[in-house]
Amino acid sequence: MKIRTQLVIASFLLSILPLSAIVGYSYHSSHQAVETAYRREAAMLTRQMESRLASLRTDLEQRLAEVSSLPLHDLGENTRAAVVTNVLAGMGDAASVVDSLEIQPTPAPEPKGEARVESPAPPPPGQPIFIDVPTPPAVARFTWTNEQKQQLEQITGLSVKLGQSWASMTPQERDQTKKQLQTVQKTFDESMRASHTAIEKQRQAARVARNAGRVFNPSHMQRQRQAALLFGHPLNIGRVSAQVSSEEVIKRVLGGAAERDEIAFAIDRDGNVYTRTAEDKKTLENIGLLPRLRAKRPINDIPNWITAFNFDPQSGLRIGVARPVGDTFDELRKTAAKNFGYGMALLFVALIGIVPIANHITRDVKLVTVGAERIAQGDLQTRLPVKSGNEFGQLATAFNRMAEDLSVQQQTIVEQERERKDYERKSMEMEEARRFQLSMLPKSVPVTDAYDVAVYTQTATEVGGDYYDFHVGANGALSVTIGDATGHGAKAGTMVTVIKTLFSGYAGDVVPSGFLRDAAETVKRMELGRMAMALVLARLDGNRMTLASAGMPPAYVHRAATGDVEEVIVAATPLGTLVADYRDVTLDLAPGDTVLFMTDGFPELLNEVGQQLGYVNAQQEFAAAATAPDANGVIASLTDAARRWHGDQPPNDDVTFVVVRANVR
Repeated sequence: MKIRTQLVIASFLLSILPLSAIVGYSYHSSHQAVETAYRREAAMLTRQMESRLASLRTDLEQRLAEVSSLPLHDLGENTRAAVVTNVLAGMGDAASVVDSLEIQPTPAPEPKGEARVESPAPPPPGQPIFIDVPTPPAVARFTWTNEQKQQLEQITGLSVKLGQSWASMTPQERDQTKKQLQTVQKTFDESMRASHTAIEKQRQAARVARNAGRVFNPSHMQRQRQAALLFGHPLNIGRVSAQVSSEEVIKRVLGGAAERDEIAFAIDRDGNVYTRTAEDKKTLENIGLLPRLRAKRPINDIPNWITAFNFDPQSGLRIGVARPVGDTFDELRKTAAKNFGYGMALLFVALIGIVPIANHITRDVKLVTVGAERIAQGDLQTRLPVKSGNEFGQLATAFNRMAEDLSVQQQTIVEQERERKDYERKSMEMEEARRFQLSMLPKSVPVTDAYDVAVYTQTATEVGGDYYDFHVGANGALSVTIGDATGHGAKAGTMVTVIKTLFSGYAGDVVPSGFLRDAAETVKRMELGRMAMALVLARLDGNRMTLASAGMPPAYVHRAATGDVEEVIVAATPLGTLVADYRDVTLDLAPGDTVLFMTDGFPELLNEVGQQLGYVNAQQEFAAAATAPDANGVIASLTDAARRWHGDQPPNDDVTFVVVRANVR
């Protein structure tokens, strides 16, 4: 696929994906905000209906208690109208939901001033008074005022605002909006209460006129059952039993016919469903809500409907609201699809402008491609024209630099190959020198009854400059030599070879200082330049040790009897330098005494901060190591001390130890 096509496709995809994400997120967030607002509003409406039910129940109980306290007795027909008037006046606004009342009258008062006649039994109670309280059809119905409509719109708008902008509002804005909503709600409730009060007064007057002089005794068991289902218990207060109109109770609780699209409903413990109208109940049946309500199944997952309900624990009545939101969500989907279409149209317009830009870019790319093909064919003199200072101009400059570098690189490949072969040759020579130097060192330490000998060496490079050797005489005398050539590598190996040759002719009967003088003269005559060799030679014969040194570090003697360490220092210059007068030092050794010969690589070891171990620390480490049971144990302790100080990396200088423990008696 050509780059031009790739650019066009990439531009399209990089545009359509963010557009789809933005439109999808906008639809989802709007859907969620609207649904949250509707649910919050539905919950508020159910709380209002539950509050109206509790208020109506309390009002009925109070009114019935007031009627029960009235001094009513079975009067004649002439006074029945006055009884009905007193009862209805006591019921007040609550009479609008009562169909009939059954009142047990009080006993008739005894005449004043007359003699009382004793009777064997109390007089029978008076006959109950039955009062029918029908709803008069001629009473004016409730009508919304313009002010009430405006207040209802304000309540709805503030509820939606809280639902949609809850997350983005500050706490102060939330409190201010809540207070404004509570104020409007309170004013609206007072206005509705005043309107219902006026209508109830008209209904009360009509009932008084209709019930004056009427007495009847209908069967009211079913209505008592309805009162128990709606209010949680039969309305029997004192001497008064009321039968309510379930239709009027539901109207008072659910409210009048709303000018909005939600459906208010209630369901009692027997599964009876109450709505404002039969059409509302049919709608709830069609959407599958009524079967869920009767079966007490969840009702929050009905498609395209928002539902909410509260449970009245006293009556067991469930009061709820169902609101259709399918049209609203359809409108949201249509708006999202329309916005996506507008965005796609803008993308296609942008693609028209991308095509010529892609053509211009790919033209410069083609020049680079042609140049790269010529380079691949071996034409390292190819250069591209630099026509601009943009990225492609920089690419052409880099391409020309690359072609020039390739030309130079081609010339240096042969030289590098030659250097590689030369390095391999030198490495082989260095390995041969290392093997030769190792061959100069003894393959094993001498084993005698009088002395326990152990040795350790570690070079800093392939070819080290440290040297050690032994000689055992015919009489059992042990000669030990240890040296350190200047520098490392092949030159140091050469000096080691010279000393090894000289020591091979040492018979052991010459004192150590004499051997050092002869060796110094020999090295001087060889004219090895600035090469030199520090060397110490010790001859151990029985319990006596004779030692001479040519520029070597001091030897240490650990006394087994006292645990002290003696430092044996013999000052002299290394072999191959100025002529020096070498001298011998003689010491007596007791059984268990340990002698350490070492090169300067041990005290000059560096730690991680560049600090040297030092001769004092070296002497202390030897004092601790000399308590080991044999010479090999002493060597092991010294190597552990070197590793603790320097680490596991190669040392900065060659390190060599020779340990001799005296076993003589």
